[in-house]
Amino acid sequence: MLQIKTEKIHDYQITIVLPTIYDESKKYPTIYMHDGGNAAKQALNYIDHLIITEKIEPLIIVGIDPIDRNNDYTPWTMTPLFPNQPIPEGKAKEYLYTLVHKIKPFIDTAYATNPDPKFTAIAGCSFGGLVSIFASYYYPEVFYKYIVLSASFWYEDVLRYMQGETVNKLENNYQKPTINREKHQMYLYVGELEGIYRDSVQKYMVTYTKKAYHELQKEGFSSSQLLLETHPEGTHDVYFFSPHFIRALHWIYGKNEHSKETN
Repeated sequence: MLQIKTEKIHDYQITIVLPTIYDESKKYPTIYMHDGGNAAKQALNYIDHLIITEKIEPLIIVGIDPIDRNNDYTPWTMTPLFPNQPIPEGKAKEYLYTLVHKIKPFIDTAYATNPDPKFTAIAGCSFGGLVSIFASYYYPEVFYKYIVLSASFWYEDVLRYMQGETVNKLENNYQKPTINREKHQMYLYVGELEGIYRDSVQKYMVTYTKKAYHELQKEGFSSSQLLLETHPEGTHDVYFFSPHFIRALHWIYGKNEHSKETN
């Protein structure tokens, strides 16, 4: 039976999901997930089934609830898309610092994780996907695996940043570092219907995701390390995030051969 633990670490509420076969004498790959791990929580029993039947490697899932996701998951401030919305404070760097230097060390001490970066993943949807991309720039030596679902690449100046331009916000300059992608593996997903009912820049969800994919290719990802998948009926909700999280698990942690198609 799945074991679900909870912890409070540095003011963040954390949910730890241990597989049925959890053995404290072993060391498990670990996925750190934003938004409390919502994409995984919709399919925990199925994920456990995949582990028990040896379709995927046994792993630990760590879901982190945001304190304020508009601040935690955004790289810098921007003008809100709609009136009366709060202004994002752009505290992704601070949030990721807390994850890497406070949350992860606690988890590595309290649970049977393998702390090596090749066994450490970070995953998220929407803004959570966006902050996962920035984790790959800020902490490429901590996370070698990334699951990025419907990331908010529309966020102001993110594509410019990924293209290597300097982004200036509130007298702060943001410049993309040079990253060695040789050891990284990244799964990207976007639904083809995301943004079609939007009048804002969010209507470019699919276009911007594909542009980001090409920028990531330029950074040095090989075809076997970077996978972009889409769904023809995919809208921006967990109904599509969860099955594509499962697909990412098969691709990254699968024990059997399966087809891999890039778009």
